[in-house]
Amino acid sequence: MLIFSVSFLYFCIVKFFIKHSIILLTFLLIFNNLNELSAKSNDSIINRYNPQIEFRPSYGFIITHHQEMGLFRAHFPLFEFSIQNVTYGRSYYQGRLNYPAFGITFLYSGLGDMPEIGRLFALYPFLRFNLIKSKRNEINFKFGIGPGYITEVYDPVTNPKNTFIGAHINATIHLSLEYNRFITDRFSLSAFIGFTHCSNGARKAPNNGINVAHAGISTKYFIYKPKQRLPQQEIDKQQFKGLTKKNFSFYVAFLYMIKDIDDYIGYNKSWSVYNVQMYFMKSFSKVSKLGIGLDFVYDMTDKEVLKIKGIEYNDFEILRTGINISYEFSFDDTSFFIVAGTHLSGKDLSEGYLYQKICAKQNLTKHFFITCALTTHFGCADFFTMGAGFRIN
Repeated sequence: MLIFSVSFLYFCIVKFFIKHSIILLTFLLIFNNLNELSAKSNDSIINRYNPQIEFRPSYGFIITHHQEMGLFRAHFPLFEFSIQNVTYGRSYYQGRLNYPAFGITFLYSGLGDMPEIGRLFALYPFLRFNLIKSKRNEINFKFGIGPGYITEVYDPVTNPKNTFIGAHINATIHLSLEYNRFITDRFSLSAFIGFTHCSNGARKAPNNGINVAHAGISTKYFIYKPKQRLPQQEIDKQQFKGLTKKNFSFYVAFLYMIKDIDDYIGYNKSWSVYNVQMYFMKSFSKVSKLGIGLDFVYDMTDKEVLKIKGIEYNDFEILRTGINISYEFSFDDTSFFIVAGTHLSGKDLSEGYLYQKICAKQNLTKHFFITCALTTHFGCADFFTMGAGFRIN
């Protein structure tokens, strides 16, 4: 009974901070690097970092993945300004991952100047990985996620044609593949193709999302003379091959979020989603783990769906259970999970048995962390949750 009381109090506290969920996404991506900067503030930024600025214009179009979106076919420019730190081997993961870069991007687009959709402003932290790297040439992959603001949203009276977005504040996810060529030691030119997605994780309907495919060029410039890469740090790889206790970890996390299922059928309120996650992970290197997980989801919107369908249920039948395979990718105290699983039980499984998750985790101490997760069914967002948890071993 004590466990349930503590859990209820925890969920009440999380609910109070629900309006700050997008800020948490940003925080998770950059907290680890800010931690490092604070811990070693006696070192100057010039001596420790490789700051680089980038201007990246591009041209693209909205992918009309629903029939009603065909009204909004247009081509338009996007503009990005970024500042990033190009790592050079100060920690193990930097060398192990071929010296990635991390930074933050400001994105603006008029989205074709269509009054029903408005304009997009976004500010997202990112990681840029070197897939192939030589002295003058690079092929990079960029991944970023952060808050975005769209000026126009769906309204049943004043803006019924906008079936893309139901909330002004959304998560912006960016993926791109880039070829970069150094012209001098400090100046480079790039060409890229990219994909940018905006949605609110089913927090407010409609949530079809805006998907933009775009391509363009960019220029980058090192503010200071770039640092020489340090040799990769060597570790004993044999330590991860055994089945010893130190190679296994167990996580438990409690997450919560509000969810809006559909404005079209008259719902204009939100329901709660509770999620308990458990993971049993095996370390295969200092940066990767593989394991199995369990999910327990109590989604209050399932009650509304069953009522509409005329299906009888009890409260226990609303609980969705699932089992999954999980992969964790770590950057010191920050890590990301890719999860694929199947539901084992639940009265309403109309969205399918199979589900996928993308999770982020930030360690606060050795045993406690904060986390957020987006649950989908083959690309269709079901819910976004955030919370906290603890780790054993």
